Amino acid sequence: MTVTVFTHTSCSSSRKTIDWLREQKIPFIEKKLTDQGLSFGEFKEMLSLTENGTTDLLSVQKSVYKQAAEKLDEMSIRELYSFVASNPQILKSPIVFDHHRIQVGFSEKEIRTFIPRNDRIAELKRLLHNA
Repeated sequence: MTVTVFTHTSCSSSRKTIDWLREQKIPFIEKKLTDQGLSFGEFKEMLSLTENGTTDLLSVQKSVYKQAAEKLDEMSIRELYSFVASNPQILKSPIVFDHHRIQVGFSEKEIRTFIPRNDRIAELKRLLHNA
């Protein structure tokens, strides 16, 4: 299965994620948020995979978030998507997902869940055998 990675161009965590996926030979599609954005379907799917909804996806430190914070809670999903599509810098990055799981930011421990299960089992067996 192909992984989709939403990135910001100047984000070091995005670069680490792309490098890690290449090293692991995991097929991925990179979408630069400021150039390509994301579709309404992708946005809804991301939200459905988060534990905390928009809190997991939106960067509360961004000035655009602070200016709209009170309005965000009152927006419909379509209005929220339109706001995010117009202000892609508000999204945290990288956002990695594959229709079953999502990871926001880079964590070498957590991103391992995107390694196919059979490969993870083989790696564990190798490690146990060499121990």
